Amino acid sequence: MTNKPTSTSDGCLWIFISIVCSVIGFGLIKITTGLSDGIAGVFAIIVSILVTIKLLGKPSAKLIFRQGVFLFLFFFGIKFIGGIFLNALQTIHIEEPPSPSEEIVATHTIIENNDTIPVFSSYRTWRDNFGNQYNGALTVRQQDYLSLENSVARFRPPATGNFWGNLYLYMAKKDTPSLDLVLNTFNEIRKSENLNQMEFAEMVVTCIQDIPYSFVFQEECLPANNYERSIRTVLEDCPDCCIGNKLYGIQNPVSFLQNLKGDCDTRTVLAYAILSHFKYDVAIVNSDFYKHSIIGINLPARGATKVYNGKKYILWETTAKYYNVGVLPSNFNNVNHWNVVLTSK
Repeated sequence: MTNKPTSTSDGCLWIFISIVCSVIGFGLIKITTGLSDGIAGVFAIIVSILVTIKLLGKPSAKLIFRQGVFLFLFFFGIKFIGGIFLNALQTIHIEEPPSPSEEIVATHTIIENNDTIPVFSSYRTWRDNFGNQYNGALTVRQQDYLSLENSVARFRPPATGNFWGNLYLYMAKKDTPSLDLVLNTFNEIRKSENLNQMEFAEMVVTCIQDIPYSFVFQEECLPANNYERSIRTVLEDCPDCCIGNKLYGIQNPVSFLQNLKGDCDTRTVLAYAILSHFKYDVAIVNSDFYKHSIIGINLPARGATKVYNGKKYILWETTAKYYNVGVLPSNFNNVNHWNVVLTSK
């Protein structure tokens, strides 16, 4: 009597091939379909089990269930640990001061309705916080810039109420129609890359983060030695990273794109205008304590949050690269010091 051969569908080989197939399957599904990580992971596990059964034979139902659970825990465990590691790297990066530099905006022309239109444009290439590369032109018409350059001076604040929220809303409403070329650029990227809601927000915010920081002062910019250390250090490395004589110490979105000189709330107003145009529930969140401005976005994500009118806004820094959604620098991370001053919904 011969011994019954041992099934190769049991043991380490079955597990090894399943893991390899699930990893390869996940990559192929993500590349070809653009599904979310969770859905792509489940499909990859199912496909890996079917492929392994085809190669090694069908084991018992109990083993299939056990190996399926193992693959699920293995796959999403690796994803969870990788997410923690990525956040740790981002936290390390964001503590490093950005290298300031002056950005270049070119002047050229475009054709609209058979007319030659002068524009200001900067062609940018940037990566989001997950390494995905994007590129596109941030373009505004010269005529729009000239008509809106001093629009902040025409703002009439209410006698009482939220000054900054009203100012930001005024600028966003005034400028958004003149941001149509920029909005078209982002919309084309969204369609060509098949971005979902979170990926699109990530693409927009990281584009703004990629623009080097500049100070925006209500008074004239002075030599670096006239300022406190934190300002002086930046201006010593980049004397041109400052623009002065701007009412309330802020630039409207079109002016920001004309010269790419933006501080915190100059950026948050631009981000607010873009994301609210695309129907996001976005907020501008200010801190008198930190003298800083960030955005909040009402999307499912982990990290620092601010609850306002029963809605949870994930906080997002816009002044430098490597800030992921929900990640704030250690010297700005007490959410009790942050207050929502404007929401789009």
